[in-house]
Amino acid sequence: MQAPFWLPLWQAAESILSVATESAIVLPVMVLLCLLLGRRRQRAAMARACRLFLVLGFVTAGFGALAVAGQGFVSLIALPSAMESLTPLPFEPLSTPWLSTTTGFLAWISGIVLLTACWLFARPVLGTAIAEMDDRTAARMNRLALFAGLAALAAFFCYGASFVLRSWPFLGLPDQMTRDTVLQVLVKHTWTTSCAALMPAGALAVLTFFLQLPPVSAKLKREDRENRRSEVIPGTAEDLLPFSSEQKTTLRMCAAFALAGAAFQVMDASFLAFNPMAAMGSGLRAALMRFGPFLVSALSIVCWAFIFSRPRRHQLFLALLPVLLIFLRAAGGF
Repeated sequence: MQAPFWLPLWQAAESILSVATESAIVLPVMVLLCLLLGRRRQRAAMARACRLFLVLGFVTAGFGALAVAGQGFVSLIALPSAMESLTPLPFEPLSTPWLSTTTGFLAWISGIVLLTACWLFARPVLGTAIAEMDDRTAARMNRLALFAGLAALAAFFCYGASFVLRSWPFLGLPDQMTRDTVLQVLVKHTWTTSCAALMPAGALAVLTFFLQLPPVSAKLKREDRENRRSEVIPGTAEDLLPFSSEQKTTLRMCAAFALAGAAFQVMDASFLAFNPMAAMGSGLRAALMRFGPFLVSALSIVCWAFIFSRPRRHQLFLALLPVLLIFLRAAGGF
């Protein structure tokens, strides 16, 4: 038997889709935090960040649904068709081999529905972020913000349940493992994945923030470049394209999530990179497997630290580089 011609393309695309799938699981939590913080201080900035996270949440969730459905289809139909010893399974949603795919997909779709409910509740809250309100209106907005936050939290749990269900052993428990043990392992893995996913989710948010900025005239850009070219001490030139206080707070909110996820990942990767007992072999591939995750996380932290400390409009490259590194790591499998 011969593998489908599109199988290598799907395997390459799946590694890229994994970045969106992991990001989607934590974006509802980021929305929840913005809703909670926005009712007390920095309402305009938190509303702007919340809108950005919601947009990213829908986009990444769409790619995640494609990844969940495609992974099940490929593993049960496309891959077996390329192996003479296996037979492709017919699509029977309630059959045991398909349960991990169908239940995981339904949980993921439920998360998207709940995220939509979050957006419907949050829309009037975000629209009145900069408006002066009487006590009655403010109380109503607080209730809507609470409902939106609960919907976002429920979406997070649905995405997490999808991760668990997609790996659940419906065909039988592994040897010497009970149902509770398997559940504990999968929940722990989902929690670890969620903490690490703050890095790609924050990275996409930082990059999206810069891409959404209004265009600047060519004349002002030229003056800004000439001003920076003539500075004596790097970083001290007058900023001709300053961010507003709201924009700075929004950007720092995005960078804070990225830094939190990167700090988690760099600590995890350092155990492998600097552990003398870790034998990964020799050669370029082994070096990438050992030091690649640490270097990607460390370089990303440096970029986001500059953005967080001194937000500037000309820092698009610092926002783009971590995203490219994350996708490169996903495509390279290290």
